Amino acid sequence: TPHISKLIWPTIGYPALVASGGLIEAEVHLNDGAQTEQVTGWQAFIRPVRKALSGLVYRLNPRRVWRAVSSRWPRGTRFGGNRGIWHVELEVPAGAVPELYDLTVEADTAGGHISESQQHAVSVVEDMKKDFTFVSLADVHVHQRGLTGFAQKQTDKGISPDGRPVFFEEAIRQVNLIRPDFVVMLGDFIRAQKDPGEYQFEFDWFYRELTRFEVPTFMVPGNHDLYVNEVDGLRVWQENIGPPFYSFDAGGCHFTCANTSDWPYEDRIVMEKLGLFVYPRKWQGQVLSCKDEKDVSTYSGQLGWMRDDLSAHQDSPLRLMLVHHDPYRPDGKGMAFQNETFAGIFFLGGEGKGREALLELALRYRVQMVMSGHIHSDYVGRVPWTGGDGETIYANQTCVYFDEGGMADKYPGYRLVKIQGDRITGFTYLDGYHSMPFYDGSVLNGETDLDRLDRPALSAVTGSSLEWDVSS
Repeated sequence: TPHISKLIWPTIGYPALVASGGLIEAEVHLNDGAQTEQVTGWQAFIRPVRKALSGLVYRLNPRRVWRAVSSRWPRGTRFGGNRGIWHVELEVPAGAVPELYDLTVEADTAGGHISESQQHAVSVVEDMKKDFTFVSLADVHVHQRGLTGFAQKQTDKGISPDGRPVFFEEAIRQVNLIRPDFVVMLGDFIRAQKDPGEYQFEFDWFYRELTRFEVPTFMVPGNHDLYVNEVDGLRVWQENIGPPFYSFDAGGCHFTCANTSDWPYEDRIVMEKLGLFVYPRKWQGQVLSCKDEKDVSTYSGQLGWMRDDLSAHQDSPLRLMLVHHDPYRPDGKGMAFQNETFAGIFFLGGEGKGREALLELALRYRVQMVMSGHIHSDYVGRVPWTGGDGETIYANQTCVYFDEGGMADKYPGYRLVKIQGDRITGFTYLDGYHSMPFYDGSVLNGETDLDRLDRPALSAVTGSSLEWDVSS
């Protein structure tokens, strides 16, 4: 059953950050006639997600209600461009405890009483501070056991016999100990790439695990999340997580969140290729559309929306872009948008459009950081802005799961980003390059035995310290 039907914002993957006593402009979509008829009796409630606070409920006062185009779902997304969206301005009580909450919105229509809730949709804070921290996670890949095949090696480490992603639970446990202001999740949360029908099974596991977070999560899709495997991943995403591209603000800083798997339906269908391995036609990066990637005036679709979004936030102290596919790594070549080579013979999966457009947007609109995943390992690149008054940091990062297992020049990890006003003062572990490790025994510069990683790097018992650095 889809989680997003009537209450379309905020959601579990696109939550609201609000100070005690502040306002939330919730958005509600009512079917057909109810979009234009009189709707009355609006009311809303928030309930803490932490079990220790169960029983605590706050009523949110509806201050005004109107109909307009969604301000959260851009044109080209499921609810984008619909002029009949109900906007409900809700006032959070001044004494609300700073916590993460589920939101319920109710109303009376001619067809009867309606009520819908979104889990983990509202984060109440004491004040919207300019200094904050957030964690970034990429490539969780919740999957089933026994997936290893030709050109698709996968370890079963971290997956219980019944399919429970224990490794993800451990990652969430450590994030909850850190207590960042929020988490950004950079795509590829499932695999859905071996057997028919496994998409829904893996997605259901992933969604259940999401509710273990005690901090808000902002999510962008990766290629695996949008695959077509008996169900259309793009549809599932928009019915459960939120829009595939959007933006939000935190502490005055602006985050532009993009869908870099902008491929048509037929290119996202998982199929057996050449009788050897299972892939869709396309899994590398693509963002549409434009006539000339170097000329922002020709941008339309998602790229046009990104241009307008970044242009409108030039006064923000910081601008960050969240994507799955890195348009820069390595040294501006953008391997995440190119074809991959198999057995030195087959060149598949890429040649998508929009890579140079993303680089142009970051340069022209002074984006301080572009964060990404997809390649399952760390990389940091820097591109000076024209005029020399700053630079764009391209921070590609490692995965959350154990990938293929065995010896590897990477380890499961995350980035811990520290913002102080208009500066990014930390995003790496010790050396200006690598992600924070989830497990003790991870090797910073060398090979890590992934099969032997068991002891958590961060524990409430040991009181492990956190260290980060922005330069090397």
